[in-house]
This record gives sequence, structure tokens and C-alpha cells, in this order.
Amino acid sequence: MTTREEALTAVIRNVRTCFNQLKRLSEQLNEDLGINPSMRAVMEALFRKSPQTVPDIAKGRGVTRQHVQMIMNSLLDDELVETQSNPAHRRSVLYSLTRKGRIAFDEILGREAEPLRRIAAVVPADDLELVAAALDKIGQRIGAELKPGDPE
Repeated sequence: MTTREEALTAVIRNVRTCFNQLKRLSEQLNEDLGINPSMRAVMEALFRKSPQTVPDIAKGRGVTRQHVQMIMNSLLDDELVETQSNPAHRRSVLYSLTRKGRIAFDEILGREAEPLRRIAAVVPADDLELVAAALDKIGQRIGAELKPGDPE
């Protein structure tokens, strides 16, 4: 393996570890809200851009439609999201956060604010920008490596 490949392997290992740690932190912070990390991720997608279809969210998160639909069904049951007809597609409805969902997501963001400030304080802003740009390039290249027809 080249030095560059070894460095990429280290980055991937660290991303996996950080992802799992973030998942555990989210579970701890939001346990009493009944919102798990997967639900939080779908809510964030709708918070950032709404309304969206399940396939749109799945594509943006790099997961299957079935996975997002299962999460969306839980969010619907908890009245955190609502549907509306989609003029562009009869069978793929649009989802958005309900008032209850927006209030819950605002609470989540508030709970996450201080831990994020503490984490950001240990890494210079320039380094964070470089990491974000590098991860974006890595993600794009991984996407290009996926075979057509693989689950979204």
C-alpha cells in the first residue's frame, strides 16, 4: 500500500469511529425525546430542505429507500412529519416536518450546540474546512465507484 492509500485507510477508520461516537452521543442527548439517530438524520434532511421525497432523502444520505421509508413511517406515527401530494410523481409523496417535528428538532439542535462548540474548539477552523473538503471529494469518488443499480 502506498503512503496515500495508508492515509486514506486511516481516514476511513477514523470516520467510522467518529460516526459511531456521534451516534452514541445523539442517543444520549435525545433519549428522552424518543428520537433515535436515524430519525434525527431524516428530520435534519427535512429541516434543511423541505418538502422532500423518500428517494430524495435516501439518495442524499447514501442509504436505501426502504431504510428511509421505515424511519419515515416511525416519524409519521409520532406525528413529527406530514405528507403532501407530489405534483411531479403520483406514488412518491412529499414529506415535511410538522410543527411538533420542528419543535423537537429545535430542541435537538439546542442540546447539541454545547457539545459541538467544545468539539470545534479543539480543531482550528482551517483544519475543519480542509477535512470537510477532503471528505466531500472522498464521498464523491466512492459514489463514482458504486455499480449502477446498487441500492441507493
